[in-house]
Amino acid sequence: MFIKTVKGSNFRNLSAFDLEFAPGKNLFLGINGSGKTNLLEAIHYLCIGRSMRSVAEDEQMIGFTREWFRLEGQAQTTEGDINVEAAYNKEEKRLKINGELQQKLSELIGRMPVISLSQEDDDLCKAGPGVRRRFMDLAISQFSKTYLADLQDYNRILKQRNHLLYAIKEGRSNAGSLEAWNQQLVECGMKLVRKRMEVIDDLKEMAGSRYVGVSGGRERLGLRYHLSYKYEPGQPIEEAFAKALATGFEFERRRGITMFGPHRDDMEISLAGMRIRQFGSQGQQRTAAIALKLAVAEIMAAQLKEKPVILLDEIFAELDSQRAGLLIRQLDPECQVFIASAHENDITRQDGFKKFRVEDGRIVQE
Repeated sequence: MFIKTVKGSNFRNLSAFDLEFAPGKNLFLGINGSGKTNLLEAIHYLCIGRSMRSVAEDEQMIGFTREWFRLEGQAQTTEGDINVEAAYNKEEKRLKINGELQQKLSELIGRMPVISLSQEDDDLCKAGPGVRRRFMDLAISQFSKTYLADLQDYNRILKQRNHLLYAIKEGRSNAGSLEAWNQQLVECGMKLVRKRMEVIDDLKEMAGSRYVGVSGGRERLGLRYHLSYKYEPGQPIEEAFAKALATGFEFERRRGITMFGPHRDDMEISLAGMRIRQFGSQGQQRTAAIALKLAVAEIMAAQLKEKPVILLDEIFAELDSQRAGLLIRQLDPECQVFIASAHENDITRQDGFKKFRVEDGRIVQE
């Protein structure tokens, strides 16, 4: 897959733009604050309907003093051309695919697979479990519609169970009806856990190989799925989950929320057998995050029979020239790549890049 064109209005500081891209490598050059990252964000938004920034809300993407933004992109995929239109104002969000208004954002996810790498990726290794869960959920949802549907079902069940727990906490309901929600939560939650474990098993070797490829070292990257409840080896996981919900009722009742399940699980990342969150250097954490993202891109390509778009936001800023070169060599040459950078380097000066200069929200092809 490759994105052929993107145009938009009032998206952050990008007042109006209409761009045509190369199917290979594209470079956005500009000083910090010029809008080059916003351009990557616009591409990401067209691919999955949301920002690549973990805390960005739709309203924050409206240009200053404006009331709305609009984006449109056209891509070539193995199934033919696809046109996506996204518009947002402070009252509604509209998404069209090939001119047809969509009722659900999930209709877009997986149609235009994308992976973004940025300096924020350090959080994948050093932040709390929520960051790694979001990483797993977004990655798997792009190549598994079944997982996405199960995730939506699980979140709906979880919301209802939390409402009931809070009502029990306040004395407005009793625990009698909790068992039915427990059964649904376990049944649906196990589908998520099994799929996550399956993907992590695939990621182990791929990400480990990518880590060595980017770092040039021999340290072994490890991945392990960490459950949020006690689990004995050989015990069926669904049995352990059900037991945690049953025996942990008082614990959950006092808090009024569900404390066990895939929404509280984690993906543990280690390096040479040591937890990278506690013992890894910033460079090791950055390299591990890059390796994981590249491995996910590889899985996406295999599962979807479609090459994902790769977005690199200032990824070279804290990598020395050797590691930057190793990173570029790890990229699938058949993937379309977009790089945002404040400065050119030995890599981006090479032939083959289509270059755009971004200055104060204005974009000009060089």
